[in-house]
Amino acid sequence: MKKVGIRQVAEQAGVSVATVSYVMSGNGRVSKETRTHVLKTAEALGFIRNESAARLRSGQSKMIGVILNNIVNPFFSVLVAELEAAAYREGFLTVLATAQNDHERQSKLIESMVSQGVAAIILSPVHETTPADLEVAQRRGIPVVSCVRDVPGSDASFVGVDDHRSGYIAARTLIDNGCRTAAFIGGYDHTTTWNGRRDGMLAAFREAGLPEANFKAIPGFLTPAFAESALRSIAAEGPLPDAVMPFNDDLATGIYAACRAGGIKVGTDLSIVSFDNVPIGTVLSPQLSTVDIFPGRIGAESALRAMEMVRGSSRDRREIRLAPEVVNRGSVRRSQ
Repeated sequence: MKKVGIRQVAEQAGVSVATVSYVMSGNGRVSKETRTHVLKTAEALGFIRNESAARLRSGQSKMIGVILNNIVNPFFSVLVAELEAAAYREGFLTVLATAQNDHERQSKLIESMVSQGVAAIILSPVHETTPADLEVAQRRGIPVVSCVRDVPGSDASFVGVDDHRSGYIAARTLIDNGCRTAAFIGGYDHTTTWNGRRDGMLAAFREAGLPEANFKAIPGFLTPAFAESALRSIAAEGPLPDAVMPFNDDLATGIYAACRAGGIKVGTDLSIVSFDNVPIGTVLSPQLSTVDIFPGRIGAESALRAMEMVRGSSRDRREIRLAPEVVNRGSVRRSQ
């Protein structure tokens, strides 16, 4: 079947080729009635806009490259779903790739996105990312939005949550419910997220007059297996702490597994407050208390910021930090 072009649409709609071009590009002055008529005609003819040609004419792509460090964690599934939806509503498409926590792979993906001519890049960076890693995009005038983890010293805009506040309210919730000792389990200790949370937790302990020795940080892999092994080791070494704070809800499933195997009752023998607030927390028993860091909103806000920059709004670095909230369920022992 012969491909339908804008000339055929113009002939069928009884308008000029320029009018069809204006309708398809969103530029120029075209009445609402004419725009509706042209779009209906184009749809009836099976017209598909050539985005590559349109980009060459306008100099602007409608494609956003999204590079996540990990897609296995349910947190990122929620994030990318809202990101894609926000971009689609504004007429942008997303191309998704995963770095799998591999710095070299991330560098190659950024270069590939640049070579494909994306309009912007949204990056959830791997833990070794530096400002130099983003220069290949920024030299080409492609704006970069870093989400979840910041890249200190870079010109990239940042969308995430207040990590210090997240750690503080998690620890404060436990302390207010009678916990006096706690362990922070999992996560990479050279990331802004991990350090922000850890510092917030320590601030809560100091505020409550509790010695820092009552708090233990155990960084490590972002897998449930690591969290399970870490709690088993803690239990084997001596008395359990009053509470644990796994780095995310995914790791919390490993804590629950260790508790089941060791006969430890969650919410009675051990309190748990995690981070993310993804659906898995509601199917655990008892349901998981967690700090909601709004992954869907982070995704949507990242897309909106990227599109603002593409459309010519200020490309200066902006920080959008959401305020976290505790969702208190059954995994925290209530103080008497």
